Amino acid sequence: MENNEHAWGKLLKYYRQKKKRKQDDVAFGICTPSYLSRIENGLVIAEHSIYAQLFENLGIDFNQLEQQLKNQTAFLEQLYEKLLLNAELTSDEIKQLTDIQNDEQPFEQQLMAKLVYARFLYSIKEDDDARTILNEVEPLVSWKKDRITQLFVAIRAFGHLSFHEFEQLSLKEAENQFAQYLSNAHPFELANYHYHIAFANHRSYKLHKALEHIELAQQFFIHQYKPLFQLKLYSMKGVIFNDLHRFREAIQEFEAGLELLSNVQSIQTPVQWSSLHNNIAYCFECQENFPEASKHYELANQYDEDVHSAINWMRTCFVQKDFDQLEILFNRYEEIRFTVPHHIYQRRLLQYAVDTAHTIRGLKLLEDEAFTHFDEQQYYSLILFYAPLWGQFYEQLHAYKQASHCYRQALEASEKVRQRMSS
Repeated sequence: MENNEHAWGKLLKYYRQKKKRKQDDVAFGICTPSYLSRIENGLVIAEHSIYAQLFENLGIDFNQLEQQLKNQTAFLEQLYEKLLLNAELTSDEIKQLTDIQNDEQPFEQQLMAKLVYARFLYSIKEDDDARTILNEVEPLVSWKKDRITQLFVAIRAFGHLSFHEFEQLSLKEAENQFAQYLSNAHPFELANYHYHIAFANHRSYKLHKALEHIELAQQFFIHQYKPLFQLKLYSMKGVIFNDLHRFREAIQEFEAGLELLSNVQSIQTPVQWSSLHNNIAYCFECQENFPEASKHYELANQYDEDVHSAINWMRTCFVQKDFDQLEILFNRYEEIRFTVPHHIYQRRLLQYAVDTAHTIRGLKLLEDEAFTHFDEQQYYSLILFYAPLWGQFYEQLHAYKQASHCYRQALEASEKVRQRMSS
């Protein structure tokens, strides 16, 4: 609910219309019908005693209603905070959340409950149902700094991330500055929103913009103890620094994350350890420190067996000519275990690379499939790794035209990386 008495005017109108009472009847002996109309439409704020009398004329105990709605709003805010912290809701909480959405509740209370429920649906991967709710609510958003607008802006942003609509979210914020609606919200909500915008900008390769938003997230998060979110900030900032080739600063962020993770037992999950070590490994790989990269990819894999870390580990094994370990990984991670296209293509490329029986036709088939996909998805770092390798293989087969084409692809990818880093 809005944190001011404009909400009571809306509630008066809601209950009056629900009880099919005329303004003349409700206002009788208290104020004029025109004054009641102005109260209901939020044009004036009456004294507390006036609200109490008007509600009494509707047969409603104002003090009891006020307390009930405060409790209900506090409950919804509590659930929303749990969702922001990635905590699971209990079955009882979900039932109460569903009940508040019914027609017996004041309209704004229903809207708030619907929005929190949409955020819950996103948390359990019911993305289409969540988006349906947001589409229903959007025409009713006031686009003022009220609670409904704040929740809508934040939850819609999270929804874009769920649908991998990174470019769309990045552009929406750049063009409309939706963060302004959250300026009077809790600092953690504002930090969370900027984190999501940073994530979207990073995934749409606007690295400087991503850094700007992650620093805003850190700024709004100061002096709050939510270690899991703090870990996400360290990791995201480290990843952004790494992609900007600011490796020393990236390692500092990752080391801060390791320090936090080592000392806070509540966030010590295999996934968190694995993700952080994978990020550190990739940072070392980008610096061509392949022994350190392999060490951290192996640690990531030990904490939580993940095909993303596995394919990265395979890549560093190949560079170091550690073909024994690479063969072990090929046997452990057969192609059927991979579902992400760029993982599948990388495994095929690496498997073919260690094959001694290269043919021009075999090289060309993989090049056309894999490199085209890498370029379409803007995985330029993968082109920079595999295209020169394929060029060497072509040269060994005296296919110099094909080799030249691969080197040109690598050169073009290098220029695109340079443009990305300066944008």
